[in-house]
Amino acid sequence: MIEKEGLTLSIRNGLYMPFMYKGHQIVVHNAAWSFREKIWVDDQLVVNQPTFAMTATHTIDVAGDPMTITFGYKDYLRVIFIRATVGDTVVHNLEHRIAKAIEPKKMLAIIVGWGLAGAVVGYAFGHYVGRLLGGS
Repeated sequence: MIEKEGLTLSIRNGLYMPFMYKGHQIVVHNAAWSFREKIWVDDQLVVNQPTFAMTATHTIDVAGDPMTITFGYKDYLRVIFIRATVGDTVVHNLEHRIAKAIEPKKMLAIIVGWGLAGAVVGYAFGHYVGRLLGGS
């Protein structure tokens, strides 16, 4: 779990990024398990939608001002960020690096390795279930 002023990230609860604007609390949440983006203004849910995107942008009304909030992950999930603007003025900006860079060749080896391991386990499980059912 990562806790830093302005953000909390955990595998179980996802990403929470609260901030204040003109006395109003805005909370941005990117859920880890339900793949939902949520934004609350003063405890009122104003955005609640499913997504599989790494980055999201929403425009909401806060204190009569149209605020554009962009948040999510970048740099291959190594950086968490949130940026809120009203017009051309940045009212909140936060970036936090959560992982060190992994070389592309090493990343490819990890992905291929997990893929092969999954294929082997899937084949073995399928063969075992087939033998139980009498089809193998």
